[in-house]
Amino acid sequence: MSTDALFEERSRQFTAWGNPPALVERARSRIRVMWGTGPGTWVDEWGLLAREAEADGDFLRAAQLWGATRFPSLAAPERVAAQHEQLRCYLRAWPGFPAGFRRRTIPLRTPEGEHELPVHEFTRRGRRRPGVLVMSGGVDTWKIEIHRMAMTTARATGLKVIAVDMAGTGENPLPLTPHSDRQLHALIAHVREEHPGEPVLYFGLSFGGHWAVKLALQGAVDAAVDIGGPTGAADARTDPLALPYGMAGIVGNAMGLDALPSAQEASDLLDGFSLRRQGLLAADGGAPLLAANGDHDQYVPLGDTTALAARKHATVWIVRDATHCATERFRPLLVGSWGWLRARTGGSRLAGSALRLPSRRFVTVHG
Repeated sequence: MSTDALFEERSRQFTAWGNPPALVERARSRIRVMWGTGPGTWVDEWGLLAREAEADGDFLRAAQLWGATRFPSLAAPERVAAQHEQLRCYLRAWPGFPAGFRRRTIPLRTPEGEHELPVHEFTRRGRRRPGVLVMSGGVDTWKIEIHRMAMTTARATGLKVIAVDMAGTGENPLPLTPHSDRQLHALIAHVREEHPGEPVLYFGLSFGGHWAVKLALQGAVDAAVDIGGPTGAADARTDPLALPYGMAGIVGNAMGLDALPSAQEASDLLDGFSLRRQGLLAADGGAPLLAANGDHDQYVPLGDTTALAARKHATVWIVRDATHCATERFRPLLVGSWGWLRARTGGSRLAGSALRLPSRRFVTVHG
């Protein structure tokens, strides 16, 4: 895959993290090699831009540029080093955040053993509304990359937002498996102990949406939002090795593999994540679920989202003329999800409906 093709696919994602479009274009004009080090390589050219931002005293911008530097995974020492630089710059930037911020580690006990999970908490300054929203990105967009989304969601909804790296990514010490929800169950139980009587919700972007759906089906949370999550609801056979833009390698790295599996092994691994094959889609009940995606997702079958509309407590929004996670219309989609969450956490239904207005002209509603 050429770096030009990757930029064509991912530039919108990099700017959504907070990287200025002009800097994304500068990186694109200089980068010729995805891996390795030296002039023209991904890590060196993005890292140069990150150091320039740091020299200018813009540590948040530097952190997001370091996030592009370590993209798409920690599969090489130089990318591990870039992640350390990202965290260092991010923690220097936090005093300037327009919302309350706290970084901490939460002790968890799962069948895999005891461990600590670093999280970032955001709260609206002044009085917050009751409710805690756990939020995660996917296999290549981690908790610092969703900083802007987490912070604006906390400010707009009044909910406390806890941003986490899903298993197999970022600072999460556990690999990605079909049972990674066990870690999230432990996290949610911890949150409920700290906030008795408050609703606990989950918001998952991309692969994080898989966990949002699973937690909702299990009734582990009070409501959940899934944006672009693979679920297996369509029961469509997908060739994991044929996923575009290196996605097979990215997922494989999250699962702790040291090489790409065979076609049959890859198919078997993917089948393990199917919520249909796990029997969860056959069960009734569960928590309210909002599932949304673009109608031209290049990674996830559309039926993985639309099939959820048959469930009693699920609402499905399909965004017309949009790709994975509806990136072309993501801002109004996010605002619409705030309205949906507000209506399920004791907020004004009128206010919730008003928040959903910007998305209605390009969203088809199912369920």
